[in-house]
Amino acid sequence: MKTPGSALLLIGSPKPGASSSASLGAYLEDRLVACGLATETIVLVKALKTDEGTRALLAATAAADLVVLSFPLYIDSLPAPVVRAFELIADSRTTGTSGAAEPGAAIRVAPASGAAARDASAPGAAERPGFAAICQCGFPEAEHDLVALEICANFARAAGFDWAGGLPMGGGGLIDGRPLGARGGLLRSVTRALDLSAAELADGRPVPAEAVRLMAKPAFPAFAYRFVANRGWRAELKKRGAATPLDAQPYA
Repeated sequence: MKTPGSALLLIGSPKPGASSSASLGAYLEDRLVACGLATETIVLVKALKTDEGTRALLAATAAADLVVLSFPLYIDSLPAPVVRAFELIADSRTTGTSGAAEPGAAIRVAPASGAAARDASAPGAAERPGFAAICQCGFPEAEHDLVALEICANFARAAGFDWAGGLPMGGGGLIDGRPLGARGGLLRSVTRALDLSAAELADGRPVPAEAVRLMAKPAFPAFAYRFVANRGWRAELKKRGAATPLDAQPYA
């Protein structure tokens, strides 16, 4: 992976405004700026609405030395805007096209084996831009994110990036779309993980194992997280005046 002078942050949340993925990405972006990198942020769900936005996305991706994707877990996988962006970016980088591709266009897929360290030692890796990802989910366990991050690794290799590692986070509901600093010490492990990652990525090295460990560390006991989450669901149900109980099983 080349030592980056610029970084592109891609926000993969389908929410066009504030989101937990945007909060995580913004924190990392600030740290990369502090390390001397020029940065740009693109919200995928907005960019993909128009041909102009799609072309700008592809141009920014081609120009960046480092690309970081921050996204929420959707059914053990990636949100639709991220999948579509992957298709377009891979097609652009492997065929040289720069416009919007037809929906469902096939891309070439690299083998799933390997790791960030192996990618870094591959021929030509020193000249390739890096690609890293942050995945957060609403479950308390970060392990739910691992399949989605492996998909990101496969994409990176298929599209000619150097895979720089992934950060899995459970309990994403604790962020609730607010800046990480607004949560006080509750997310200290998360902010420390992002601090470590920014320093390594800015020097052209992959996300360190310690950052992965800290990011996956529960910020809140799982039983307490579930209790608070269930209360939140019931409060929202009551506010909306829904008559169907949350635990209804009409087809059981």
